[in-house]
Parts: sequence; C-alpha cells; structure tokens
Amino acid sequence: MRDLGGPRARLRRLTLAPDGEPRPGAPFGRGPLAAHLLARVIDGAAWGGSRAPARIAHALAAAGGTAEWAVRPGKRARLAANLAHAVGGDPSDGRVRTLVRREVLNEARRSADLLWALGRPAELRATTDFEGLEHIEEALAHGRGVVLAGIHLGGWEVATALPEVVVPVPTTAIVADDWLAWAIAHARVAVGLHVMYRTEPAIRAARLLARGEAVLVLGDDGWGEEPRGYAVRFLDGIAHLPAGIVSLARIAGSPIVSFYALPRGPRRWVVSLDEPVLPPGRAEGKDGERRVLQALADRWSEVIRRYPEHWSAVYRIRWVEEPDA
Repeated sequence: MRDLGGPRARLRRLTLAPDGEPRPGAPFGRGPLAAHLLARVIDGAAWGGSRAPARIAHALAAAGGTAEWAVRPGKRARLAANLAHAVGGDPSDGRVRTLVRREVLNEARRSADLLWALGRPAELRATTDFEGLEHIEEALAHGRGVVLAGIHLGGWEVATALPEVVVPVPTTAIVADDWLAWAIAHARVAVGLHVMYRTEPAIRAARLLARGEAVLVLGDDGWGEEPRGYAVRFLDGIAHLPAGIVSLARIAGSPIVSFYALPRGPRRWVVSLDEPVLPPGRAEGKDGERRVLQALADRWSEVIRRYPEHWSAVYRIRWVEEPDA
C-alpha cells in the first residue's frame, strides 16, 4: 500500500504548485518549494501584522517604503515613466518625482493592510465601504456571468479578500503562474476565492462565465509573454493594452464591471464598482474588442487621474504613437 502521509509523500507535495502539478521550468530558487516556504513566511507576517496597532504598522511601513524608494532607482524610473502620463508631465518633473515617492510609500502601507486583511478578514469586511454593488446584480442578470476588471490601482490584492461580500456567485481570479502567486494561493482560497493561472487555456474561464460565475482579472494582465492587444487612448497618450478581458467577454457574452479598492485611512477601504460595459458581439471581431477596450481605458484613465498616487504602475506599458485604425 502506498504511504500517502509518509515523509516521501509530504516532501513530494512540497515540490508541487497549488494545482498539484510540478513546475520544472520555474527559475532557480523560485519554484514550488520556495513558494511553500514563502507561504509560511506570509502566514507568520500576517499573524504578527494583523495584531500590531494600525498606527505602528503604518509607521513601520512608511519607514520601509522610504528605504525602498531610496535604494531602487530602476523602480523609480519605471514609475516615473508611467505616472508622468497620469499628470501630463515629464518623468523628470519635480511633481512626477514627488508622485513617485508618494506611490512607493502608499504601496508599503497597502502591504501592511494586506497582512492585516489576511490575518483578520472579518475586520476587513466590517470596515470596508462599498459603492455600486447594484452593478454586479445588473451584470449577472444577463445570465452570462460577469468579468470583474481591475487595474493596479490601490489595494487590488486587498479587494481579492472580499469576493463573498461583493459577488453572490463563485469567483475565480486569474493570476500569474509564479512562486509569489503560489505562496499566497492558500490565503485566497481561505476567503472563498478560486484561482486560475494565466498559463491555463482561456476556454476554462469562458466555461466558468457560461455557468453564471464571476472571473476577476487585472486589465494589464494577459495570457503569454506578449499578450495580444490594441493601441487605444490611455491617459494623455496611446498605449497598447492587453485584449484578454474584452476577448474573454466576447467569447462568453459576459458584461464587464470595473472595480477599484482605495484606502480611506489605515485599515479602512472603499471598493467602488462601475456600471457594466456590455461585451462585444461575437460577430464584431477585433473592431468590437477594440471599441470595448477603449471604453474601459477611458474609465481607467479617469480614476487614475483622480488618484495617481495610488497607481502602482511598475510594470511595462507599451506607449505608442498612434491608436489602431
């Protein structure tokens, strides 16, 4: 009889990702075993961070954020390149440099609140305000599920701890297939969120929507190293944004609801949801996808301009000269 609970079996489980599969192509030191160890670190940090007074947790976060801002010039440069488009300035402008520092400090505070949210999910739900919940019901009334579209604004990770409050149907988040996502997967599952990796076939997400469920994805995420996308107006320029959200909505016939989670103070958040955007018709093809992606980009641009100090734009955005014809 196989020893399912013996040392060998336990050791083998440590070499598998949360979906029970190995990841032989993972970079050295960032595979499933490292993710299991990181998960224990996250659990310990959440235990301690959730018990520290908010004032102390945020003071420590500010100190850590200041240190990170000082020692990471590459991160400052990436933020400046993108945040400049949010305020119509140049990356070298003083106001953009100030905005970069504010965002790095805000990121540190968000991380402190994320540890608190992981350790005290009931307190998170009790202290979070919600705006526009009726838009979820409106979208679900179409009978084709709902695509929840977020961006890297404010506490998107904090918001993923709230699916049972916001959405009355099962919710699956499409996340990166890397050691950081594997390490936090158990915390997401614990609050009722299902997980799907971006390396999985998109048809699985379409089937979830066809069952009337919700799929959560960030607007700058896509499947593959160079996701298919369209050049659309975004902030003060033209950016090539991934088409994954609108392609999924077109295939499944699902409305799209954009959401944002922003802080109102230490350990106090507000989650806002926009009115649904109807999906492109299946026969519209690329023209319909581009039209709907532009509608989403307009909404994202509006909220980023209002809260640029909370836009964690450290990822690569392909700024181009002209929109797609």
